Amino acid sequence: MASAIVPRLDRAALLRWFVAGGAWGLTLAAGLLALNASTCGPPCPDDVAFLTTLCIGTGLVTIGPFAAFAPRPSNTENP
Repeated sequence: MASAIVPRLDRAALLRWFVAGGAWGLTLAAGLLALNASTCGPPCPDDVAFLTTLCIGTGLVTIGPFAAFAPRPSNTENP
């Protein structure tokens, strides 16, 4: 019974997890860096590296599971 509750983590789910989480993190980092550059001038490379790493990690933890375990739409059409 417990195995029915735990979602199956296969290769496709892991790929969705990392692609969606990484894309969300990169998008968030780009937006925050653009906001920082518009108000304070160009950021230091250390700030860019830290913020990008933090945003990608956040994306993998928050958005990745939603993408990996969300119900997939079926390919069959309902009449």
